[in-house]
Amino acid sequence: MNDSDEYLNKIKQLEKEAKELKNFNYELGILNCTISHEIKSPLHAIDAYARIFIEDYGKQVDENDLKLIKNIRNLCSDTLILVNKLMEYIKIQNMEPHNERINLSNIISEIFKKLVSSYKNKNNIQLKFETKLPDIFFDRILITQIISNLISNALKFSQGEKVPIITIGYKYNKGEKIFYVRDNGIGFDMKFSEKLFEMFHRMHSSDEFEGSGLGLFIIKNIIEKYCGRVWIEGKTGIGACTYFTIDNKYILE
Repeated sequence: MNDSDEYLNKIKQLEKEAKELKNFNYELGILNCTISHEIKSPLHAIDAYARIFIEDYGKQVDENDLKLIKNIRNLCSDTLILVNKLMEYIKIQNMEPHNERINLSNIISEIFKKLVSSYKNKNNIQLKFETKLPDIFFDRILITQIISNLISNALKFSQGEKVPIITIGYKYNKGEKIFYVRDNGIGFDMKFSEKLFEMFHRMHSSDEFEGSGLGLFIIKNIIEKYCGRVWIEGKTGIGACTYFTIDNKYILE
C-alpha cells in the first residue's frame, strides 16, 4: 500500500467515524425527547394525584396510609431529580462547546446566590474566595454545570454546621493549575473517593440527602472534554474538597 492509499483509507475512516458520531448524537436527541415526554409527564401526573389526595383526604385516612402516599410523592421527586440529571448528561454529550471568555469569580458568585436562596439558613452560609481566580475560555453552559454541581454538593453536605463555609480557590502544584471548591461539612472516608465519580453512585440514601448520583459523573465528563482531571479529598466530620484542572490553553491569565 502506497502513501496515497493509506491517506485515502484514513480519510474514509474519519468520514465513517464522523457519520457514526452524527447518528449517535441524533439518537441521544431522540432519547432526550423520549425521557422528557414518556417518563417525566407520568411522574408529574402521579405526583399531582398524590398531592391532591393528601389535600382532599389527608385528614380522613390513618397515619400509615398517609405515610404511604407521602412516600409516593418522595419517590416521584427523587426520580424526577434523577431524570433531570440524566437529561443534563445527554444534553452535554450532544452539544458542541461554544467557548468564550468567562469571569469565573462572577459566575461562581451568581450561582452561589441563586442556590443558597432556597436554604432557610441562607444568611449564615458563607462564600469565601481564598485566592484570586483567573478568567477562563470555556463554554458558559458547561462551566455553569460544573460550578452548580460542586456548590450544590458543598451546600448539601455542610447543612449540619452552624456556619457552613464554601471556599473557592486556585493554586499551582508541580506546574499544574488547580481550581478547588472546599466545604466544612460531613466529609467522607477516602476509601470511597474513586467511586464518587461513578454513574449513579450514592454514598447516602435519599432519606439522608437528596441527589441523583450523577453530579460528579457529569463534572468528570465535562472536565475531560477540556483535557483536565478531577478528584476529591475529604475527611469524615471535617469536610471535603473537590479539585479540578483544565488544559492551560483554556486559562486566561
